[in-house]
Amino acid sequence: MADTPESKARLAFIGAGGFATASIYPNIHKVPQIDLVAVCDLDREKAERNARNFGAREVYADMERMLDEQEPDGVFVIGPAPMQYEVAPAVLRRGIPVYVEKPSANTSEQARELAELAEEHGTWGQCGFMKRFCWAYRMAKEITQREEFGGLNMVTCHFGQGPYPQLWGMDSAKRSMLVGQLCHIFDLTRFFGGDVASLSALYREVTENQFAFLVNLTFKSGAIGHLDLNGLETKTGFRDIREWVKLVGFESHIIVEDMQRVRWQPPDEWSELIPRTGPYQLSYAPAWTGIADSKANFGYLGEVEHFALRCIGQVEGGPDLWDSYESLRLGEAVYEATESGERVEL
Repeated sequence: MADTPESKARLAFIGAGGFATASIYPNIHKVPQIDLVAVCDLDREKAERNARNFGAREVYADMERMLDEQEPDGVFVIGPAPMQYEVAPAVLRRGIPVYVEKPSANTSEQARELAELAEEHGTWGQCGFMKRFCWAYRMAKEITQREEFGGLNMVTCHFGQGPYPQLWGMDSAKRSMLVGQLCHIFDLTRFFGGDVASLSALYREVTENQFAFLVNLTFKSGAIGHLDLNGLETKTGFRDIREWVKLVGFESHIIVEDMQRVRWQPPDEWSELIPRTGPYQLSYAPAWTGIADSKANFGYLGEVEHFALRCIGQVEGGPDLWDSYESLRLGEAVYEATESGERVEL
């Protein structure tokens, strides 16, 4: 497709389940560069519902027929990780870019297969790590790259919720949370700190669905990190989530709370009027009107827009299938460290 200001990405959508319908489809009409050509789901009624509600012109229950007839520029394949691992190859083998939710598969080995398959067929895939597009985290990332921040020396991340279920055919809730939920945090850790060199971890289990991890990291850059990850601190699992990140530079630090608020202490004080009181902080704490559109604030809109623009050659990069592989590798290393009690090299 020629890249012109009027270019539209002809995108198709495979999957009309609950997460896709609630979090991804609603962003499509907000991106003028998207032409949603078709929706496909084995449950045709669901596909018809989403096509009607989100503006797709065609409905299919047969994926191969849709790909043959529509020849899209890119395809969303969104469902449980095992479904994505099974379905995405049919798209990639045609040389068509694919968008999958996080994680792309249940294991790093499977995620590597998808990433290598994309490269083999001259295409690419995006993985739905929406935190990379969250406004607050993008602000923090930009500040860490300023000379005055002094380079990133330490990353600390807290993620707490309630009980976590066993899912996707995995052997425990412990492994399920590392794969299905904490993959977000592992990717966020890499987003700020880069690749991890080694880690050690402690594990505390209260029930089979309620447990905690403490992880100490060293990054290849030389920076260090600490992750406090648990399903113990609230009673309701996916509703009551608390998340914060602290980034330490040199004589400077940033704190991001609940993906909404940013506090930055720069090295230089902005006033010398009362020199003994410091330090001073700059803050981003929007009113409710500034964050009312949570799909934009938390990154869902940004990731959908990025996929569309990359499909028509207007942007590059972004979280890809290799990032999914690296996130799953981190989760597997944490699991190994808690089982063995040894430090794990990556």
